[in-house]
Parts: sequence; C-alpha cells; structure tokens
Amino acid sequence: MDRGGPQCANAAARRNGSDAALPGTPGQGNLNSLTYNLLDGLPTDPEALLKHISDDAEENHGAGSESTTAPHQRAFVTIGDLLRTGGTLPGVDIVPDAVDAAGRHGVAVARTHDGERIEWIFDESTVRLLDERTVLVEDNAWGKAGTVVTSVALIDSGIVDEAGQTNY
Repeated sequence: MDRGGPQCANAAARRNGSDAALPGTPGQGNLNSLTYNLLDGLPTDPEALLKHISDDAEENHGAGSESTTAPHQRAFVTIGDLLRTGGTLPGVDIVPDAVDAAGRHGVAVARTHDGERIEWIFDESTVRLLDERTVLVEDNAWGKAGTVVTSVALIDSGIVDEAGQTNY
C-alpha cells in the first residue's frame, strides 16, 4: 500500500491490524476520510473553511440525505476530527508546555503562518480549552520573536437559565 504524500490514491484506515479503504474521491478523500491532497486543498481562511465544512455537512447530512446526523452536528464532529488528527495538517505542531494569560500551564496545538504562531492551549488533564494566543516567531513591527501579541484566557464557563446569571 502506498503511504506517500500527494501521490497516494486513496485514504485507508488500519483497525485491528487490517487496512480498509475509506470512501471518497480517489486521491482526494472527503472531510471524514482525510488525505494529504484534501488537507492541502482546504481553505486557509477560517470563515471559508467553516463554510466549506458546513456546505459539506448540509449536502451529505441535510434534508433528503437519509442521514441520521443533523448537519450542524456533523460539522461539529468534522471539526473535532480535524483537531484530533491535526498533526497531519501541514504546519500544525504541539507545544508541550504553553502558558496562558492567567499563568496556567497546558499543551498547545499550534500553527505558524506569516511569522506568527496561533496556539490553542488545553489543560493537559481535563483537555479544557484554557486560552488562545498569538506568539511572534519572527521579529516584525509588533515586536521581537517570542513576544505574545494576543492572549485570551477562558477562566470560567457554564450553562445558566438567564443572561447575566453567574452561578451555575
């Protein structure tokens, strides 16, 4: 079985020691059977990527599709799948000890683009999102490499009965 990059014809999954071809267009796969070619061709703009995922979910799980999964749920699962397999996305790295704006340590999933690394920092034991931050990896007009230029810590969240309610 060819396990190469862009030349790979089909996506495959190995379960219990057996390989099985995954559905999708040969050489491209689909959002639920990722291949290098598919990942390489996805939009890099976040809004365009969300639209692409949402359109795919509507087409394959919307009215008349005979799917038991609603389109919004399918889009959510697809995004989770992309995060879980993010190590296969070009440029995605793991930062084993990232510190958020509140001083908490966690593990970050990060991607560098145009001299900036965007990190999503997760608590290592609970996997709860702690922070999203942007770190310069090259000197530029915003500062020197290593400078954190944005950091938004999620301190607390919950479900409440009314807007403004803080106890849950």
